[in-house]
Amino acid sequence: MKCPSCGADAAGKFCGTCGAALAGASCDVCGAPLTAGGRFCHVCGTPLGAPRRAAGKRQMLPWIVAAVAVALLVVVFVARSGGPSSSMAGGGGPGGASPSGPGATTTDLSSMTPREQADRLFDRVMRASEGGNAGEVTFFGPMTLQAYAMIGKLDADARFHVGLIEAALANDTGAIAQADTLAQEAPRHLFVPLIRWEVANRRGDTAALRRLYRQFLDNYDAEMASGKTEYDMHRTRLQAFRDEARGALGASSR
Repeated sequence: MKCPSCGADAAGKFCGTCGAALAGASCDVCGAPLTAGGRFCHVCGTPLGAPRRAAGKRQMLPWIVAAVAVALLVVVFVARSGGPSSSMAGGGGPGGASPSGPGATTTDLSSMTPREQADRLFDRVMRASEGGNAGEVTFFGPMTLQAYAMIGKLDADARFHVGLIEAALANDTGAIAQADTLAQEAPRHLFVPLIRWEVANRRGDTAALRRLYRQFLDNYDAEMASGKTEYDMHRTRLQAFRDEARGALGASSR
């Protein structure tokens, strides 16, 4: 068969050239079925490497411990160099609203939960992406996905973060997987068109962009009145995207 990611001849569960998942592959960590061509598990965020023997959780333990250690070291660096996770209140991305806020010189990591650590890394990647710092995105992005994988079941807000990280890493399959999961749980959720917008924008798909703007505006009022807590955490971002959508659609917008 041909690898759906790189086009090389491949056999088994993973491509021997690029490491992408092939048809029928499952995640070694959480056991979820993988999307063919994917480079990360869309459920737990585990990055996929070169083909390897079937491994149980016990065989994966050294790799997981190493990943956690690296992630914690990164969190220490981020905690010393960045401020609180302002993207939780506003954030960058569609609408052009960038994370901002005063920097903090030190942070007591013992007071941070695993989710707070993951959110801190997310904020770092979003600032780097907004600033055009591809090197930081490439370095911190996979670690951020791993940090979210460690917290267990993802809520809507965490899926939004993972989807944006996947999009920033140009992993369209992973980003769309998060949007699709959100859509299954809440078809009118505003985070769904936001994640898909990132993919369509990178591809230059203007028809999809207009469709996503329309979808967002059609659901905006009812969803914002629904009381979802994740909307409060991203209110500035959502309002900015609403204004951008109205401007893009012109007279056809509400």
